[in-house]
Amino acid sequence: MEKSLLKTTILKPQNPVLKQYVEYFLFLRKKDELPVQYTTFPNNNLCLAIYRHNQVNHQRHEKLNHCVIRAGREEFTSRIYGFHHMPFRVDIQQELDQICVIFHPAALKAFTQLNFDEIDHAGQVFEQLFQPKEPYFLEQLFGETDPARQARRLEALLLHQLEEHRILKISEALYHLSLAQPHRQNISVEMLCQKLGVSDTTLFRLFKTGLGQNPQKYLKTIRFRQALHDLTTAPNPLTTVALRHHYYDQAHFIRDFKTFTGYSPKKLLNMVSVQHNPLPGFTRKSKVNDFYNFFCR
Repeated sequence: MEKSLLKTTILKPQNPVLKQYVEYFLFLRKKDELPVQYTTFPNNNLCLAIYRHNQVNHQRHEKLNHCVIRAGREEFTSRIYGFHHMPFRVDIQQELDQICVIFHPAALKAFTQLNFDEIDHAGQVFEQLFQPKEPYFLEQLFGETDPARQARRLEALLLHQLEEHRILKISEALYHLSLAQPHRQNISVEMLCQKLGVSDTTLFRLFKTGLGQNPQKYLKTIRFRQALHDLTTAPNPLTTVALRHHYYDQAHFIRDFKTFTGYSPKKLLNMVSVQHNPLPGFTRKSKVNDFYNFFCR
């Protein structure tokens, strides 16, 4: 059976300052009309996705998180994706030309005065966030055929708009969380408030405006990503993984895992082959519904 070719290119920022805010640039191209599907699992990073000649239909509610991409009439469209609380399933039905900027947690706030809940999440997010002085920036960006040249254009734009002072307090919060992660320490909202010297109301506002989600959901996603990494890199009994990451018990771990991935831990491990790849939490399946290439950080 003929398979579609989805070409992906991942490039890290070259500028050392920008590396603190942007994890990588992702370029996706598909020149045929054969369907491709893939699934990503929840993470705390934000993705700014820019499309050329594509129509994007994203349905997101309690029971569905599904994006369908078709050919479209608009020359450019852009969206912000992130803070998923269930698997994000993408169905590419025709040709695709997409560029993504993957921001570190809270980093988007360093480039815009807008709070996350003020952003229009459909249509023209790129123009809303950046309003580049060059009115034909996107035409020039997609006019380049070399992803490295495209990445350099994006770096120049981002560096021009960078204002680091906007995220100092939320950066301090993320710093404390980063210290705890290697040791699998369980940091609660109360502990984080104490370390920052702020009230829980202030912490809630900091996370909502800087990260787009409340502290409790952010901490739950961190715990899930750490448990997923442990489970897929050095398989251990589920009870061991659950207790190591401060779940109440194995049942609690399985319930959370199903919420984030749609599968039990054992079923997911049986369905995918683990590989090292810069794309975090990414599964892809072909027209015959066989899963392959599971990527995790």
